[in-house]
Amino acid sequence: MTGTSAFQPWAARLRRLLRLALLLPLLTGLCLSATAGAVSARWDYEDAYDNVNGGDWYRDANNETATLAWGESYVMMSIAALYRVTGDPLYLERLAWHADGVLDNRDDARGVTDYRGVSGACWQNQHYQPANEPYCYVVHTGMLTWPLVEFARLVAADGLELEVAPDGETFGAKAARYVVAAEESVAFHDDQWNASGYYFFRSDATFMANAGVDLPLNQSNALGRTLFGLFDLTGTQAYLDKAAALATRFRSQCTTGADGALLWNYWGGAYAGNGEDISHAALNVSFAVMAQEHGAGFSVADVAALAATFTERIYVDDATFSDHVGGGTVNTSSYRPQAARWLVLTPQRTSVYTAVRDLYERDYPAAGVGSGSLLYGWGLLAEYEPRLCAHFFYSVDWDDQGPHREATAYGANILTEPPDLAAPCMMPLQVDVPRQTGAAQWDGNSYHRAAEWQPTAGFVLRRLGYETNWPYVYWQSGVLFQFEDTFVAGDGIRVMEPTAPDPPSIDSSPPTTVELGQSLAYAATGTGAAPWWWSLATLQLGARVDAATGLVTWTPTQTGAVDFVLRLENDWGADEQTFWVTVTDPVGADAGVTDGGASDGAADTGAPADDAGSGGDGAPDADATDLDPATGGCQCQAGAAPPPWALLILGLLGWLGWLRRR
Repeated sequence: MTGTSAFQPWAARLRRLLRLALLLPLLTGLCLSATAGAVSARWDYEDAYDNVNGGDWYRDANNETATLAWGESYVMMSIAALYRVTGDPLYLERLAWHADGVLDNRDDARGVTDYRGVSGACWQNQHYQPANEPYCYVVHTGMLTWPLVEFARLVAADGLELEVAPDGETFGAKAARYVVAAEESVAFHDDQWNASGYYFFRSDATFMANAGVDLPLNQSNALGRTLFGLFDLTGTQAYLDKAAALATRFRSQCTTGADGALLWNYWGGAYAGNGEDISHAALNVSFAVMAQEHGAGFSVADVAALAATFTERIYVDDATFSDHVGGGTVNTSSYRPQAARWLVLTPQRTSVYTAVRDLYERDYPAAGVGSGSLLYGWGLLAEYEPRLCAHFFYSVDWDDQGPHREATAYGANILTEPPDLAAPCMMPLQVDVPRQTGAAQWDGNSYHRAAEWQPTAGFVLRRLGYETNWPYVYWQSGVLFQFEDTFVAGDGIRVMEPTAPDPPSIDSSPPTTVELGQSLAYAATGTGAAPWWWSLATLQLGARVDAATGLVTWTPTQTGAVDFVLRLENDWGADEQTFWVTVTDPVGADAGVTDGGASDGAADTGAPADDAGSGGDGAPDADATDLDPATGGCQCQAGAAPPPWALLILGLLGWLGWLRRR
């Protein structure tokens, strides 16, 4: 059990107690640090979001053909991923819109019954059973309740209970409803639980071939994620006990290969053949990551072994991915794109990210996304995207040919200087690869495989990730990488000269005062390489910033001094501007708009045009003039300056949140 894992149970209870203080009017709110990363994939996600039904996707469908379970669930998970990386309330609004639609299509809301005549808190399916017998699967309940619980976890963690959704209901009220709904749905399957640590198919469903049989691992573990989440929110020990039992049973049925990969079968039992397919296995992987975070069944080393499963068994090269956890057949169309759902392992190996990013940009571009799982793939690419770091060439084994250099020997080296050796980054390399070529990172004693590329027909973009597991500085503050191929003199790999890093800088002057009842409007500007992403690292209640244009808007509800931290990010880094706004009593009858340095509205920031389009969530279209904030730092609700005891509570909350997100 790690220190973080041991922290989880009592911390969840303490967080709930401390969050009660957030309702006191003297508190400014909860501050949490968001993950630092690049921003390009966030805009790719926005390109994809409106592709199906204008952003509604499948929210109005039922689950009779599993549309909700294997489509809408991934849409909701993708939205949660975007909130986790941006902190933008827009994504909670979208998630709530979808969640409400899913709940409207639950059996008890529709008034339909299953094969027993029971209208329960589940989503029946008729697609897989003979004669279309209506049956509610545990795995479907898990897929659809986990996003509901995650909404509630995010709202509670970031203290956003008082924010108001477009339909007028507060985030806190929605979260409470979703927790109740998830508990009802979990309880629907209580009679399918075996205390040995698994769920089973209903014994009286005799029309099914597996009636009474324990479920495949992934089907039980899909509901295990909900159980962990409900424990975090309610503190009910029974939820943790069941989730921990699932995790212990799953881990006991895994074996470790000679290459360090963790391997298992679809149905469990002694490992044989090539194991579970990578699509169903991804459910087990995400559950195992949660289990490790809760100190249940899986250790840090086990999660690292899951990353090795991807890097050693699944990832063959930039165009080839195995269908199963143990290898075997490759590139089956129903499995290959599901490699993105393994991106939860990026914190263990940056090469998981670079492999999937290159795959998706080439074969599953955002503009063509038409399935929920692919949208989720782009959502995870946005959530885990590392910052860029530039490469430079070692002093030997390269022929300078102007805009690019050509390797003159086997094992030609490049290096990169990570901005932080403790944080991952990736090099965007324009390469011309004449033959199958690998790239490996040096740890001071040996090389570790980081990428494998097929031959190209000219220069293409390939990403090479710096792995924090091997922070060995070799030369001129750089970490060393080696290219490995069957070298042919005069025909080595060619690599373009690097693009100079161009991090952002905010150069506009913020407002300092606003009258009570007036609307503050601050059109921030900056410099740096596009694309940009603007956010508020402190979110006052009701404050918003347009992620594309930097337009900050806010209408105060009480007098006093409040702080803002405006953040501008690009793929190379971030800049922050801290300022205080004093809210004064109105001096006149008119309530106009306070223009923070931009008399003609949003300035030309050089940021990319926002093409988020209609959110399909009942909210205004998320275009370049009304996209809600992408808060990349901590989040704070507005209020008067807090007393010292409140600051102590806020500091402790921030520390708890930081540990939770490690």
